[in-house]
Amino acid sequence: MIDQAIMEELKQKLLAEKARLEKNLSQTETENPEADREYETKFPEVDRDEEENADEMEMYESNLAADETMKGELEKIEKALASMENDTYGFCANCQKEIPLERLRAYPQADTCLDCEK
Repeated sequence: MIDQAIMEELKQKLLAEKARLEKNLSQTETENPEADREYETKFPEVDRDEEENADEMEMYESNLAADETMKGELEKIEKALASMENDTYGFCANCQKEIPLERLRAYPQADTCLDCEK
């Protein structure tokens, strides 16, 4: 079981990472409270110039991939914060064994132990 001081340290790491991800997402996405997800990737303006359009599409595709990764991490962070509230934080979702503290300190949103990660 993780003691309260360490739990608070991990929670602060999660909240800081959540804030960082939300800030990054807000730069390339628009908020959409009616959608399943909070953010949607912005589609660039399309011009008549085909070369500019190709560049804009390439940038959009690159942003989309990065944004999807950030959204996935944001979901993991939300789950980790919820598991802290439910007293289930720090246990592997697969084998239910305790996740080593070193792993949680390195990656606080981890929901599996290293054995199950493989």
